[in-house]
Amino acid sequence: MNEHPEATLIKMLKGEDQRKVDEALSQLYRQYYEAVRQLVRKNNGTDDEAEDIFQDTLLTFYTQLKHKELELHCSIQTYLYSVARNLWLDELRKRKKKVKLVDTNSAIPLQEDHLSVLLETEQSEQMAKVIRMLDEKCQQVLIHFYFDRYRMHQIASLLGFANEQVAKNKKSKCLKKLKTLVEERRHQFEL
Repeated sequence: MNEHPEATLIKMLKGEDQRKVDEALSQLYRQYYEAVRQLVRKNNGTDDEAEDIFQDTLLTFYTQLKHKELELHCSIQTYLYSVARNLWLDELRKRKKKVKLVDTNSAIPLQEDHLSVLLETEQSEQMAKVIRMLDEKCQQVLIHFYFDRYRMHQIASLLGFANEQVAKNKKSKCLKKLKTLVEERRHQFEL
């Protein structure tokens, strides 16, 4: 019976033969770099930045495997993409403080449907501000569950929770905290 290709890659990465480690890393690069490059490019990044993010992602994956800190409950692709996504989000958050966007569309006339879109956008931005008030772990849990559509066992693995139940409990606590924050700021959402 043949071993699953991902199991083979993991075994190669955990091994002591540096040639096999390099071979496995090269294979991961060939298979998964393009998805990360597209993610970064679609979110205001360059190819060089995508390369840096992917290298950091591979380093994280390899280090966690070598130190037996990682027990995968999802595909390697899902794990790598999630780590890269989180690294890029962190980078974008850092830049937000440094970069000021210039509005070049001020001459575009507003129509009725544009106004409703602006109101929805305003509410979404306010909601995003409230979400950013949560601690980093809560933000990650909620984003992975509601936006990335990850299952709880995947979230547990990605975020280092002991098991699926711990992840569920964390999600529940985070939702309660988010609801409290929204209630406290309800007047901001009523336009």
